[in-house]
Amino acid sequence: MSRWWLLAAAIGLGVLGVWQPAWVGAGALAAAVNGSNVALGCLLLALLTPLVSGRWQPLLDPGSRLGASAVLLIIPMLLPVLVTMPWVYPWFDQEAPGFRGLWLSPWFFVLRTLVYGGLAWVLHGWVGKRSAAGLILYALVASLAAVDWLMSLQAGFVSSVFGLLLIARQLLDGLAFAGLCALCWNVVLLPARQCVLLRGLLVSALAFWIYVQFMQYLIIWSVNLAHETAWYRVRETGAWGALTALVIAGQLVCLVMLASPWGGRMNVLTWGCGAILLLGVVESMWISLPSIFPDATLGMLLTAVLCQGVYAAGLFAVWRRQWQRRRHDR
Repeated sequence: MSRWWLLAAAIGLGVLGVWQPAWVGAGALAAAVNGSNVALGCLLLALLTPLVSGRWQPLLDPGSRLGASAVLLIIPMLLPVLVTMPWVYPWFDQEAPGFRGLWLSPWFFVLRTLVYGGLAWVLHGWVGKRSAAGLILYALVASLAAVDWLMSLQAGFVSSVFGLLLIARQLLDGLAFAGLCALCWNVVLLPARQCVLLRGLLVSALAFWIYVQFMQYLIIWSVNLAHETAWYRVRETGAWGALTALVIAGQLVCLVMLASPWGGRMNVLTWGCGAILLLGVVESMWISLPSIFPDATLGMLLTAVLCQGVYAAGLFAVWRRQWQRRRHDR
């Protein structure tokens, strides 16, 4: 039944894309960013695990490897975005001189997207073999993808830490996904020391996310250039202002909850990991949609939510089948 629902929703998005391609393209971009954040965050953990010994390895390794297996789906997730590029990216039909014109040409954008997806799959094969080199390549690919897919949505906006923002979100989502796998899919309860360890990792990742977000905000407002502050101004009012408040307040609540004396309990960790993943959905919409639609509309928001649901259901189905197959092989 769920497969038929997923197929019907995908067909509905396709029909809607004929009428409102910008809505579907923007929603697909936000959903692809969220899905790739989880997959790439798990890939980051899978690359780190062989390099840093400790009790966190058996805790996060199964979930991180499971999540990282979805990197092959990054290109299929971005296909609707590539089809709707003329309605999503403002530079599509604009000519620019020199290197900027070459970099922002549609054919080169598509080529780079395919290269990023291919390199992500190559990195997945490097887990446990060339993890150190893989981490260097990972940081380069993630930063360039952040600039191409998201920063270029708003003309004139430049940030030297934008790639780090996306990496911080990927690390946070990867920890939350791998931790949720360990908490929910284990046959026995996690030992207390592993719960404390997971809480420490999540609190550190949350603090890192808050730090890099604040640093970009501080730098942009201290320089006070109109073409850069516009990125935040469009997210201050209306529906985007509410989304901004939800992202910031949600992250702070998760940090306080997990850092509290009750943060090491399994039920608190489970809810904390789930809340972080849900906030990742909200943040993927917050970081992409306002640059495309400064004035939010109900239809566009509902389309974005529907895209998030379709992508999440598809990823969950893939991960569930792989998890069941691995347990059966054991």
